[in-house]
Amino acid sequence: MAGYLGTKAVLLSTTAANVTGNATIGGDLTVDTNTLYVDSTNNNVGIGNSSPSSFPSAAKDLVIGNTTGSHGITIQSQNISNGNIYFTDTTSTSYNGFVRYYHGDNALAFGTNDGTERMRIDSSGNLLVGTTDTNPTSNNVDGTAALTGGGIRVSRTGEAAGFNRKGSDGVIVDLRKDGITVGSIGAINGDAYIVTNNTGLRFYDAGNSVFPINANGASRDNAIDMGFSSVRFDDIYATNGTIQTSDRNEKQQIAALADAEMTAAKAISKLFKTFKWNDSVTEKGDAARTHTGVIAQEVEQAMTDAGLNAGDYAFFISSDWVDEETGEERNRKGIRYPQLLSFIGAATEQRLASIEARLDALEAV
Repeated sequence: MAGYLGTKAVLLSTTAANVTGNATIGGDLTVDTNTLYVDSTNNNVGIGNSSPSSFPSAAKDLVIGNTTGSHGITIQSQNISNGNIYFTDTTSTSYNGFVRYYHGDNALAFGTNDGTERMRIDSSGNLLVGTTDTNPTSNNVDGTAALTGGGIRVSRTGEAAGFNRKGSDGVIVDLRKDGITVGSIGAINGDAYIVTNNTGLRFYDAGNSVFPINANGASRDNAIDMGFSSVRFDDIYATNGTIQTSDRNEKQQIAALADAEMTAAKAISKLFKTFKWNDSVTEKGDAARTHTGVIAQEVEQAMTDAGLNAGDYAFFISSDWVDEETGEERNRKGIRYPQLLSFIGAATEQRLASIEARLDALEAV
């Protein structure tokens, strides 16, 4: 059956209506009760929902839901401040989750559960979780920022990061510079280690100790120094002194001091002086404390005077390096006092033994 809707031709039947050309409806439009509903008063559209205003709404909304108004989606197609997609789980007009675009600062935000923002992508492309600040550590707020140009900023009340390697021992965190590995943090036999190439430390819990290791976390004996000639530690506080290997099985060419060594040791024994460190005087002035010891250059000269080379003995150290800031060649001389005192002590002991032998010889006459 044919007819007209206004000036438009309409073909009507018991199952369908075909409109040729444009059609204008002045009021609400309802298709099959809930399939499609257009609210002409509030400018809302409902799909599967005949009351689109039951969801969060403003001008020009599209509501997808059911007749009860629960478990639906509202697309807010136009708003002065932002555009929204709302997700509703209840019959109330509030919403549980959302996707929101802020036109003012061109940020895309995501909210869950109670409609609270959980994450956003800002106009620069930074991904912000639990915060709106690109550097949550600077203002000490909880949150994570993954920056567009690279880098992650994390601030959290409690543990800030966790890394878990499952299965075998090995690297947990790989540290790189310009794509090249410069170090790693890993696990071995229930302990943690940190290493650069073959210079590293293992934190041995069962033995309450820290010891040197190689790149694989294996022990590295008698190979790694603590500090450097140009970068020294200051004070070391310890309950006991250092233990130095003195096993006969690890030594050779064991001999008493030669006459030249005796001469040098006697001279060095008279070189002990008091002094103050330049750095301490600069920092503390007259309050800088007085130290006792020898001057390395004087020890070196005493060895030379006895016809010996100080560099051949472990108690004397002379280190050269280039200053990284100025490019200047530098040198610093040092003394291993346990070795030096042993050297002097050996000479003293030999002199006493010689004196005792002479006295015994005189008594026998």
